[in-house]
Amino acid sequence: MANIRSLPSGNWNAQVRLKGKPPQSKTFATQVEAQAWADKLEAVIKEHKHHTIFTLGMTYCDAHLKGKGSYDHAIQIVEQLANAFPQPIHDITPKLINDFKLMRLQSVKPATCRHQLAFLSRFFKYAKRGLLIDIPNPVNEISLPKPGRSSDKVVSQGELRLILNQLSPTMALIAELAYETAMRRSEILKLTVNCLHLEQRIVDVIDGKNGTRSVPLTLRAIELCKEAQRRSVADRIPKGRLFTVTPHSVSQAVRRARIATNLDPSVRLHQLRHTRITNVAKKGFNNAQIMIVSGHRDTRSVARYSHLNAKDVLHLID
Repeated sequence: MANIRSLPSGNWNAQVRLKGKPPQSKTFATQVEAQAWADKLEAVIKEHKHHTIFTLGMTYCDAHLKGKGSYDHAIQIVEQLANAFPQPIHDITPKLINDFKLMRLQSVKPATCRHQLAFLSRFFKYAKRGLLIDIPNPVNEISLPKPGRSSDKVVSQGELRLILNQLSPTMALIAELAYETAMRRSEILKLTVNCLHLEQRIVDVIDGKNGTRSVPLTLRAIELCKEAQRRSVADRIPKGRLFTVTPHSVSQAVRRARIATNLDPSVRLHQLRHTRITNVAKKGFNNAQIMIVSGHRDTRSVARYSHLNAKDVLHLID
């Protein structure tokens, strides 16, 4: 049963109780939103026996990833997993999961397989904790492929120039912004005119991977932002957005440019971000300062940038 009540703040709280399960509670701005959420959750609980990976995955993505840069990619993973697991979720066993793992490892890298299994595990956790479906997580019973080693490739100015010369003007702007700001692909594509504070040399990242933050801009990054703003106005892009391309198309454009210029496969879009963070670390910034640039929340995430060559720190010591 659902219980909808008004709060002193003016918001509305919805609570759904099911016998033998912990209650689910969420607060909304209006009574209509609270009631709609409660109705949807009750309907899902009543029909949980009919859930498949497709319906469960789509429900998860709509609840947690809608509007985020990772949404489209997550939907693709849902569709891939749904093809492999068409049966009801209660019929998916650890053996089926392990068979899927062994099959995938024959055609994809271990990191890709691990990423898909991690998503599958996330869906089962959501079923149990978010939808109150009493079901074990079969992914917990198998060993995941070992994660691949992160690339430490630093893109040189010459390599960057070769890549930019192969890209369209819009794609070149995005790629060079990644190189100059260390912003993630999704963070750049979410930028609007209102995010730019160029006189203060700051740009706001809204709802990034680790929340909302402000990013310091180099002088070259300011020029790139001005050009992106000019193009946005000229092309009449709606809602003040700077770019309308998809995340996948940007990565594909950089990949094609890398192939066309015969550069090493390690030259990828994400390595442009890595390069900026590495260059900041070489200047002698401490971890807290590096995290302002990178947007990391955990010092362990920036530890890899501390393993620099001895020559990189000679100018910092007497």
